[in-house]
Amino acid sequence: MSGVVVVGAGPGIGQAVARRFAREGLPIALIARSEEKLRGAADGVASSGVPVVTLAADATDEGALRAALDQAVAEFGVPDAVVYNAALVRADTPGELSAQAQSDAWAINVVGALTAAGHLAPEMARRGSGSILITGGMPEPKPRYVSLSLGKAGVRTLVRLLHQQYGAAGVHAASVTVAGPVASGTDFDPDDIAEHYWRLHTQPRHRWEHEILHTGRAAPSGILTGLLDDWQRAFDQHRSADLGALFSPDALFQGVSPDLRQGTAEIVGYYSDVPTGTTAKVEVLGETRLSERLVSGFAEVTFTSPTGEHRPVRLSVVAENHEETWLIRQYHAADRSG
Repeated sequence: MSGVVVVGAGPGIGQAVARRFAREGLPIALIARSEEKLRGAADGVASSGVPVVTLAADATDEGALRAALDQAVAEFGVPDAVVYNAALVRADTPGELSAQAQSDAWAINVVGALTAAGHLAPEMARRGSGSILITGGMPEPKPRYVSLSLGKAGVRTLVRLLHQQYGAAGVHAASVTVAGPVASGTDFDPDDIAEHYWRLHTQPRHRWEHEILHTGRAAPSGILTGLLDDWQRAFDQHRSADLGALFSPDALFQGVSPDLRQGTAEIVGYYSDVPTGTTAKVEVLGETRLSERLVSGFAEVTFTSPTGEHRPVRLSVVAENHEETWLIRQYHAADRSG
């Protein structure tokens, strides 16, 4: 294993991520501006016994950052993961900061991440594997935090660009969006947040996610339960139009037949063909918050035909918030009767 490079290894998320990866036995390269922060970060992973190197560099100094990354590669090889956690967090309203101050904020919030990714992603791609994980924030822009809102919007775009450029070669680009102030012992405990980085790094390619939202709350229980309760009632009463209204206009749908359908008209047509008297019993197994607008989960559904024959299926659902109304965006039923 070549290890992980953490850029912005100060107290909080950076050090928590270093500890989390060190627990898995990965060598750790720590980059920060302050020698004091580097010592604290190194002390935090010392008990793991993994090799550690500390490198002083300012993420906004392109030459210094590239040199530090080169030192990390010389020490451990092309990293398995790069975590960019440097950020400038301050309150500012529209027009309050000078153009130079906005540029300085952009340099640390976005350009440093671009420098790190651009320096190491090509080698990761040649190897065929690697993760580039960036700390995000501000799920929604706030006029009291203009520079940070702009920076975190830039992070989302950067992740998409990195995926377009390097994803096919096996490089997983993603961000962890933290929707609150990080502090130990709170809903935004850095050790809890660090788990997201490890999960993203270890995701199999066919299940890659590109943004994780840490809200400090458990996944919003009840969204899929409520949706599927409405679905079950409409299904049992053979109200195909009401079933279609539970789906987003461009929803992807695959029922127990292998045919893929898209859009409410095709979905309504599918349900219109279900024999009258067929019923369904639904049990939601769990749901996960993917972002402010997306929730995914699984359910067990047992369909009972008018003749009493049972057909169990495993249902995978993604729901999306449309103007404060949750609708099913993707629906896939896998037959379990065999």
